[in-house]
Amino acid sequence: MAINRREWIQQSLLASAALLVAGTSGAYGCASGLREKRIQGAPLQLNWNENPYGPAESAVKAVNEAMKYANRYPDEYIVKVKDKLSKLHSVKPENLLITAGSTEILSLLGQHVGMQKGEILTAYPTFPTIIQFGEVSGATIKKVDLDKNDRFDFERLSKAITSRTTLVFICNPNNPTSTEVPTEDLKSFCRSVPENVLICVDEAYIEYSNAGTAGSMVSLVNELPNLIICRTFSKTYGLAGLRIGYAVSNAANITALRNRHLGFELSTGWPPLVAVGASLDDQDFVNMCVEKNNEGKQIVYDAYKKWGVDYNPSSTNFIYTRHDRFDKQVVAKMRDRGILITKWPDMYNHIRISIGKPDEMRKFVEVVEDFLV
Repeated sequence: MAINRREWIQQSLLASAALLVAGTSGAYGCASGLREKRIQGAPLQLNWNENPYGPAESAVKAVNEAMKYANRYPDEYIVKVKDKLSKLHSVKPENLLITAGSTEILSLLGQHVGMQKGEILTAYPTFPTIIQFGEVSGATIKKVDLDKNDRFDFERLSKAITSRTTLVFICNPNNPTSTEVPTEDLKSFCRSVPENVLICVDEAYIEYSNAGTAGSMVSLVNELPNLIICRTFSKTYGLAGLRIGYAVSNAANITALRNRHLGFELSTGWPPLVAVGASLDDQDFVNMCVEKNNEGKQIVYDAYKKWGVDYNPSSTNFIYTRHDRFDKQVVAKMRDRGILITKWPDMYNHIRISIGKPDEMRKFVEVVEDFLV
């Protein structure tokens, strides 16, 4: 007799909790290996997709004030943050899980599939955390190619779903390709996935996208019991160093995740929670970050068009750039000039440039021009 979906996720996440304690060092090592190491005093760090403007002054003030409560567990403020988020997304507080960044959600789900010896299906390249945690805990990974525009190909993904498929992962907008898919296309795909197959949609960069937060799949959470949304405050809100994010799903999935989450929602503390509370009330800051990000992207676009460099128009705070017009050692040579950019091992023909402040992007353009071929 087939086990039902609720029992399935609860039982597998119970096993996953033990693996979190004992078996994830390899996954974290692999994840950190994808990033250029920081250089002390490097003037331009255009490699981790960080928000150069954050956090908001309102968030800084809230964090400083909150330190007087550091001797107390932040249960009360978790409730307040959930209340704000539930109103923002038109869901109930029981549809939300607060985590130390969206990485915790992706790691739990990856291990959930791995402990079942199940299969994670995704287009590739994409953000690898869920894949890494799945692999280290026993999951099979099935990758299909992105389409010719470096976007998720839903026709190929649909055809790739089989009886072995446990979870479909969609990063939209996608990292590292900086592309997004049309909102209605993604909604149609999510509705087409069998209910016994989980869907994880990572929306880390949704505020930067052309569709904006209106393109979120959160509106489908109450309709689709197999849908889990990952969101983070690391990017547009500028809180990467405070480590806070959240999952949105139906109450059964959230309960299962929370009960097997090592922190029981206490892996965050007063500083990130109050920073989120203040940031959610500071939409002007978010709007400024998005506008300045667009200004920084345009500076790079203008240079690329002048030089004949191919790139993906970006729906994020980074640009996915074809490598062939630059020196093969451009990443290392830029590092020598004090500018960090990214090239993951799987990015065979591309480099990724995070967007800094406009003056920083002008400096990037000035230096990288030396390595055109």
